[in-house]
Amino acid sequence: MMKTNFPSKESYDYLFHVLLKELIGRIDNLALKTVRKDLLDSADLKQMYNLSDSSIYRLRRNGKIKFIKLGGKYYYSRQSIENLLK
Repeated sequence: MMKTNFPSKESYDYLFHVLLKELIGRIDNLALKTVRKDLLDSADLKQMYNLSDSSIYRLRRNGKIKFIKLGGKYYYSRQSIENLLK
């Protein structure tokens, strides 16, 4: 009788979780790219508006600019920055 080597249920569960994590990561990246044109990160603010890290922190802390935090990184509303600089 011939023996067949079918993967175990644990192997399928592991593969499912790896693929699901990868899919979620790709969806997150796609969503971020979609809204990216309306959002700026700290590096963008520093380069485009010649702001320091402490200035950006102060504006964020004082509620002068709108922001969101995704994955430990801050993103700022382009419109909020432009309104502040008018």
